[in-house]
Amino acid sequence: MREITLEVPSPARPERLDRFLVANVAGLSRRKIKALLDAGQVRVADRVERRAGRALRTGEVVQLSFRPSLLDSPSLSEADIIARGPGWLAVHKPTGLPTHRTEEGGTGVPEALGMDLLVVHRLDRGTSGVLLLALDRDAAAHLAAQFADRAIKKTYRAIVSPAPLQDAGQREDPDERGPIHLSWTLLRRSADGRRAELAVEPREGRTHQVRRQLAAAGTPIVGDLVYGRALPDGAARLGLHCEALRWDGHEVIAPPPAGWDELIQGVVPPASPALPDRPARQAPPRPASGPLRRLKISRASARILRSGHPWVLPDRDTGDLGRFTAGDQALLVDQAGDAVGVALIDPAASVCARLLALDRTEPITDEDVHRRVSAALERRRPLLDDPATDCLRLVNAEADGLPGLVIDQWGDLRVATRATHAVSQLTHAAFTALDEALGAGPLYEKDHVQDLRARGQGQEGDALPGRWLRGAEPKAPLVVREDGLAYRVTPWAGLTTGLYPDQRENRRRMVQRLAPGARVLNLFAHTGAFSVRAAAAGAQRATSVDLSPRYCDWTSENLLRNRLDPAQHPVIAAASDVWLAQTEERFDFVVLDPPAFARGRGGSRGWNARRDYRSLVAACAAVLPPEGGWLLAIVNLKGLKPGWLRQQVEAGLRDGGRMAGSVLDAPPSVDTPGLRGFPEGIAFRGVLVQVRAA
Repeated sequence: MREITLEVPSPARPERLDRFLVANVAGLSRRKIKALLDAGQVRVADRVERRAGRALRTGEVVQLSFRPSLLDSPSLSEADIIARGPGWLAVHKPTGLPTHRTEEGGTGVPEALGMDLLVVHRLDRGTSGVLLLALDRDAAAHLAAQFADRAIKKTYRAIVSPAPLQDAGQREDPDERGPIHLSWTLLRRSADGRRAELAVEPREGRTHQVRRQLAAAGTPIVGDLVYGRALPDGAARLGLHCEALRWDGHEVIAPPPAGWDELIQGVVPPASPALPDRPARQAPPRPASGPLRRLKISRASARILRSGHPWVLPDRDTGDLGRFTAGDQALLVDQAGDAVGVALIDPAASVCARLLALDRTEPITDEDVHRRVSAALERRRPLLDDPATDCLRLVNAEADGLPGLVIDQWGDLRVATRATHAVSQLTHAAFTALDEALGAGPLYEKDHVQDLRARGQGQEGDALPGRWLRGAEPKAPLVVREDGLAYRVTPWAGLTTGLYPDQRENRRRMVQRLAPGARVLNLFAHTGAFSVRAAAAGAQRATSVDLSPRYCDWTSENLLRNRLDPAQHPVIAAASDVWLAQTEERFDFVVLDPPAFARGRGGSRGWNARRDYRSLVAACAAVLPPEGGWLLAIVNLKGLKPGWLRQQVEAGLRDGGRMAGSVLDAPPSVDTPGLRGFPEGIAFRGVLVQVRAA
């Protein structure tokens, strides 16, 4: 049995289950899909599904089991023989026909031709193109030796998604039989930039080599359900074609068959190489295809947009968004028909439109994206020029004019996080602009289109869908520097990265207020960045408390990495509120940065910042010296009214028999800017309080 697992893409198109499977699994008709449904061979969300018309949602997992013999097998005749030579012939193998007979009674290329032929190399069932066969054993042995000695050169065409950023590239990857090598050249891109056609030359010709190496490069072949993923609208076939074989003066060429261009609609040529003495980009601006389609929004939405908030939520005024696909740009108009601005559309999302430009009627081009990235980098110039820090946010979504797209730098690694699939229309231009300004390097892209914590499915360890667009996961620990201190990070792993650079300024604010020999308490310490910073600044004792043993080990590792002694700066695996109630120690500076929510353990009710923050502040007041100290209070909770955190801190201090002296704002670092009128874009809220006796 063959088993296929598909994750429904965004947008979920086709949405109907049977049509989705037909669009993505070449060789299965709706009639055959119906038979598999009836036989219980289809599962959705890990449950057997028998309804052909079942509507799918983005992110759902569909599993399908079937015998390969169920797949349609195209015919082959002598008319498909495209070349002959001494002891051999070459055929143009169609997609869907296996090279070898895969099961008893099945059909391979020799059986389809009705000839006694010997197979000397192999093309996957879904791969079309030149296939060489021998007429006798001597010819077969000679040709097999030629393949083994790499004397026969192979050229493939591959259609991939997402498109690569460069116009050419090479790869070397490990394999059980030794390294494998592949080079590729960009032939053309689709008009929307999502797909590209490549000319590919593998050196060795190992099993699935082209498919594996392109997937490892972050550009899997469309229609590849083993190494790639399902795409909106599916793929009529595997986008891989063996175009030519060349050896001993022989050259056999098979142009891509009919239907090949359906895999990459609306193509444009690759950009010319950039000249060194003037700015250039790797891809030309996407031309406007005519006036933007209009999306009417409510008076309230128009008023909110004009006041600075960049989101539109679907309501009865937005109506049916089915005429849009994720990534379309639309002209937003108010109830009077007046233009409000241009927005990026994601019809299936809870935020259906994200404002790109107010009071504009033309679409945003790649040149606009390039200018916005350049402006974002200029705002971060002091950080970029700081040799003691190599981790920062380069692009902060709406605040930098690229809604739904965050790009962080972690040493040599660049990580892009998409809050909406619609922003994929802008990423190529953004990546290219960064490459030109900062140089190219490893690039990872992950999707955070849903808040896993808000759905109650976990906390910061949850994985996010992601892909390596350049490079691969480092084999050695990735270590970055902030103000000269070293921290291990894993920014590709999920919601947590191991370090929050947006707290950089708060770590500096803390150090500025530490007296010689100060004692620091870091609650909900995560991986101990505040503790490391305090200890390195000369704190007598920096105590870290976190419930996660994994994070405690990580904190100890970060201390040791910076030649700081965990025995002097203890790391304690415990619930912060429980530990506070039991300790008799006193601290001059307390860092309080709890999660917004946490599941209870051992029968406890868990943590809820909105409900419990005040009581935790009161507990912190009890561990400060009688003469007072400092409290850095931070909260990451959406929907808070202005001043909520300060009110909770002042009330909690009163409950603890203390009072607030000076209260200073402690906002995120400068590379994580906010947008006025857009509270959802604020990373966190913080206050730095000088605590005094009541």
